[in-house]
Amino acid sequence: MTRLLSLTLAAFSIGISEFVLVGLLPAIADDVHTDLGTAGLLVTVYALAITLLSPLLTSWLSRYDPRTALSGLMALFALGNLAVAASPNLLGLMLGRAVAGAAHGTVFALGAPVAASLVPKDRAGRAIALMFLGLTVAMVVGVPAGTAVGTAIGWRATFVIVAVLGLVAALAVWALIPSSPGGQGVRLREQLALLSHRSLALTYSVTALGFGATFAVFTYLEPLLTKHAGYTTTGVTWVLVIFGAATVAGNLTGGRLTDHRGAVFAIRTALAGLIVSLAALMVTQEHPVLAAVNIAAWGVFAFLISPAVQTHAVALASAHGPGAEKAASGLNIAAFNAGIAAASFTGGLVLDHGDPARTPWVAIAFALAALAATAGGIASHARRTPEHRTPSGTSHTTEGNRGENSMRQRS
Repeated sequence: MTRLLSLTLAAFSIGISEFVLVGLLPAIADDVHTDLGTAGLLVTVYALAITLLSPLLTSWLSRYDPRTALSGLMALFALGNLAVAASPNLLGLMLGRAVAGAAHGTVFALGAPVAASLVPKDRAGRAIALMFLGLTVAMVVGVPAGTAVGTAIGWRATFVIVAVLGLVAALAVWALIPSSPGGQGVRLREQLALLSHRSLALTYSVTALGFGATFAVFTYLEPLLTKHAGYTTTGVTWVLVIFGAATVAGNLTGGRLTDHRGAVFAIRTALAGLIVSLAALMVTQEHPVLAAVNIAAWGVFAFLISPAVQTHAVALASAHGPGAEKAASGLNIAAFNAGIAAASFTGGLVLDHGDPARTPWVAIAFALAALAATAGGIASHARRTPEHRTPSGTSHTTEGNRGENSMRQRS
C-alpha cells in the first residue's frame, strides 16, 4: 500500500497542475498582457503535449528501470512547472506547460503497469484506481487550495508549490518503488501498431468518447449553473467540490467493480450511468438542489470509467509481446486527453451558437458513441486470447481478473 501511495502522490501533484490553471487563467492573462482566450491555449498545449509527446517518451523510457524512469519524469514535471512559474511571457508559459504535459502522460503510461505489478492480479483494478485517486483528490483538495494560494499571493506561487510536490513525489517513487530490470523497449512503430488490433483500437475510442463526454459540459459548467440554476460564483465553487468528491467515489468504485465483475462490465455500467445522469441534468439544471444532487451522481459515473478502461487496455496488450502493456497504457492516456480536447471543443462550438443548457446533448452523443463501441468487440479479443503473463510475471487470462472470467462464462 505504501508503495502505491508514492504513485498516488505523483498523480496528485499532476492533477493540481492540470486542473488549477482554469481558476488562475484571468490572473495569468493579466500578468502576461494577453486576452483570456489566448491564455486558454495553455490548456490546449498541455493536452496536446500529453497526446502527442507521451507516446514518444513512453517508447523511449519503457526499456529502462521503471523506478528510474518514473523518478526522472517527476523531476521533469517539476522543472516544467518551475518554468511556468518563472516565465515572463506567454511563449515561456507554453513551453513549460508542454514539458509538464509530456511528463504527465508518460508517468501514467509507465505507472499504471507498475501499480498493477505491486499487487496480486485480482487486485490490479484497485491498484490502478489508487494511482488515479491522486487525480480525483487533486480536484477536491488541491485545485481549490491552489486557486486560493494563487489568489492570495500570486499565481506563480501555486506553480512553485506544484513543482515542490513533484520533486517530493520523485523522491518517494525512488525510495519506495522496487527497482526492476528494464523491459524490452517498444518502438514508436510497434506502439502505434497496437492500434491495428481491433479490440485495443475500440478500447481507445471508448476511452476518448466516454471520458471526454464529461468535459463537453464540465468545461462550461459555471455559465450553465449561474444562468439556469441561479448559483453565485461561490456557489459554483461548492458544486465543483461536490463533483470532485463524487469523482473520488467513482474512481474507487470503478476499481472494485473492475476486479469483481470485469472491465467491460464496469465500462458499460459507467457509460449507462453517465448517459442517464447527463439526460437528467437537462431537467434538473433549473433547480439548485436537484442540480447539485444530479451533478454528484454524474461525477461518480464520469470517473468510474477511468480505472476500467486503463485496466482493460493494459490487459489486452499483454498478449502482444514484452513492453506492450506500457505502450498500451501510454496510448490510453493519450486517448483520455484527445477526448477531453475534442469534447470541450465541440461543447464550445455549441456554446458559441446557443445556450450552455445544450452542452449535455453533446456529452450524451459522445457517451452513446462510446457505448456503441463497446458493442463492437472490445471483449471479443479477450475471449480468444490464451493465458499470458502480466507485468508482474503471473499467469492469467487477458482481462486479468476472476470477475472477467466469470463474466465470459456467463456470456
